[in-house]
Amino acid sequence: MHAIASHARPFPHRGKGIGADRWVSIRPIERTDAAGLSDFYAGLSPESRRRRFLSSGRRSGAELARAFTQLDGEGFVAILREPNDGAIVGHATFQPDGTGGAEVAFAVADKLQGRGIGRRLMGAILAEARSAGLRRLNATLFADNAAMRRLLRGAEGSVVSDEIDTGVEEIVLAV
Repeated sequence: MHAIASHARPFPHRGKGIGADRWVSIRPIERTDAAGLSDFYAGLSPESRRRRFLSSGRRSGAELARAFTQLDGEGFVAILREPNDGAIVGHATFQPDGTGGAEVAFAVADKLQGRGIGRRLMGAILAEARSAGLRRLNATLFADNAAMRRLLRGAEGSVVSDEIDTGVEEIVLAV
């Protein structure tokens, strides 16, 4: 059993797509998610980890989990319900930059990519950004990451800028 199984409550926001599926819940990250995040990142393919962290570095799942669970509420997790109740299958981070914006990043389990989990995580991030009074979200990605580009361009916020430099793209969304 995963450490977060008893915390599989859905995120209370009822915006478009969030909590709509019976098989995945979206909720804010908690300190108790460390073991589940460690398992999640350890299970990602090398390509998914490269795209998420913009590097081919080999940080362990436990190191990544510690980095993401230092404070409650700095991101969201997607929790798989039945039959694997409590398994983390998606993660979105949200780091305010002190200038009215926040850096965002996403990862979804390889076998579940393309099923709307990233879109629901993006909805949670947008709701949190609005409630925090932020004006923009920034995302940095490899320029060949078409799935992430679709996620960002399809979000409710409008694209303020989209710049590519040496294979790395930065997309800024108005909240």
